[in-house]
Amino acid sequence: MLIESLSIKSVSKFSMVGALAIALVLSSPNLAKAESREQAVDRLTDFLFYRVNPQLNNRKLQAGDREYSNQWRRLREAIDPRVKSVQEVCFRPAPGDTGWEFTTINGETYEQTYDLLADTIFYSRHPQRTGQPIPKSDRIGISEWSAIRREMYISNCGL
Repeated sequence: MLIESLSIKSVSKFSMVGALAIALVLSSPNLAKAESREQAVDRLTDFLFYRVNPQLNNRKLQAGDREYSNQWRRLREAIDPRVKSVQEVCFRPAPGDTGWEFTTINGETYEQTYDLLADTIFYSRHPQRTGQPIPKSDRIGISEWSAIRREMYISNCGL
C-alpha cells in the first residue's frame, strides 16, 4: 500500500513538472520558431489581399484564379521592399525584439504607401488602364479605388 501511494505521488509530480515545462515553452516568444522575412512578406500580402477581396473568404487560391493570383503577386512585389527588421524600423525596440515590420521606403509617407498599394490592386484588376489616372467622371472606378484604399492599413511596431 505504501509503495502504491509513493508511485502515484511521483507520477503526479512528474506530470505537473512536464505540464509546466510545456506551458513555459509554448508561452516563451524566444523559444518559438522565428518567422522568416519571406514568411512575413507573404503574411502581410495575404492580410491585405484578403481584406480587399473579402468574397474569397480567405480560401486558398486555385490554379484557375489567374486574375487573383496576378493581383496577389503584384501586391507582394509592392510590399516586399517595405518589410524591414524590427531593429531597423521601430523607434525604441525592446532588447531582443526580433521579427519584421512594414514600413515606408524612399521618403514616402504612409499615406503615399497605402495609395500605391491601392493603385497596385486597382490596376492589376484593370490592366488596360495602367498608367492612366482614374478620370473624375468615372464614379465607378473612383468608388472601387476608394473601397480598396479604405482597407489598406497595416499596423507598425506594435501600434
